[in-house]
Amino acid sequence: MKEALVVMAKAPREGEVKTRLFGALSPEEAKRLYIAFLSDTFALMEEVMEEREELTLALCYTPEGAEEAFEEVEREGSLMIPQRGGDLGERLANCFADLFGMGFETVVVIGADSPTLPGENVFDAFECFETDDDVVIGPTEDGGYYLIGMRKLHRRIFEDIPWSAAGALDATMERAKEAELDLVLLPEWHDVDTPEDIERLKRELAENKDAARFTRRFLKELAKDR
Repeated sequence: MKEALVVMAKAPREGEVKTRLFGALSPEEAKRLYIAFLSDTFALMEEVMEEREELTLALCYTPEGAEEAFEEVEREGSLMIPQRGGDLGERLANCFADLFGMGFETVVVIGADSPTLPGENVFDAFECFETDDDVVIGPTEDGGYYLIGMRKLHRRIFEDIPWSAAGALDATMERAKEAELDLVLLPEWHDVDTPEDIERLKRELAENKDAARFTRRFLKELAKDR
C-alpha cells in the first residue's frame, strides 16, 4: 500500500513562527526553536519510515515559494507540497486531496509542535488502516489534535471547525459521526505553544534523555547564552 506521512509547517522565518512564545523568547530564538521542532519531527518521521517500506515523507508548507526557508531543517529528501486554501481546514483538506491525487492510498498528517511525540503513536496510525477504520486522530490535551489520517478524503470533517480553539477535536469528531465514519483515537499528547509548555518540555527532556535531540540541543545552547 502506497503511504504518505506529511508534516504541515510554516516557513521558519523570524517573527512569523511560535509567536505565542515572544517575551519568553526573542523572535530569532523562537525561529531557532521551531527549526529544532521541525528537525525532531522529521527524525520521528524517518524512524517510522524505517518500519514501513511503502512510506513516503512529505512537507506541506506555507507560504508558497518559501522552500529555501527550510534549508536549516535537518531532514532527508521529501516531497514538498505548498499549502492551498484560506483557513486550516481548507489547507488540510487540500493537502489530503493533493496526495491522494498523486496515487497515495493512505495519508497521515502531523503537526510540528510536538517534538517529543512517540514514534509508536504515528506507526499505530497506519496500523489502524489495516482494518476498516476511515479516520484516525491523535488528540492533544488542549482540545485539538497532533495527527489526522485517512485513506480517502472526507472533506466535511474539516468544515465549520473552530480552529485554534479548545473545541476543534470535538467538532471534528462530530463531523465524522455525521458522515458515519469509523474513527479511531490514538493516545493523547501535548503541543508546545506557550512559555508554560516550554517549562514542561524541559522537565520532560530531563526525564527522557533520548527524546527530541535537536530541541534538547537548542535549549542547552539557549541556557548558555543567558
